[in-house]
Amino acid sequence: MSDLYDLVDGEPVVSAKGLSILLGVPLDQVRALALFRGTGVDALPDEWVKAGKRRSKEYRAATGRDDMLGALEYWAQREAEQ
Repeated sequence: MSDLYDLVDGEPVVSAKGLSILLGVPLDQVRALALFRGTGVDALPDEWVKAGKRRSKEYRAATGRDDMLGALEYWAQREAEQ
């Protein structure tokens, strides 16, 4: 496990930091939204969802993979390199 996700009943649950990395949105904005609108997918602004889909496609194109944990690792590594 990491600070990007936890396992709940054997399933990964993304943390605020993980969501920030997956969507390419600053962590403080993710936390502020969670306080204001909650943490469900329906609470995400459309532009964040679009950014997440774009990043997912980029991850698939770069790696040939389509898994969330791999995407977390991929984007965390990219962020660390900047």
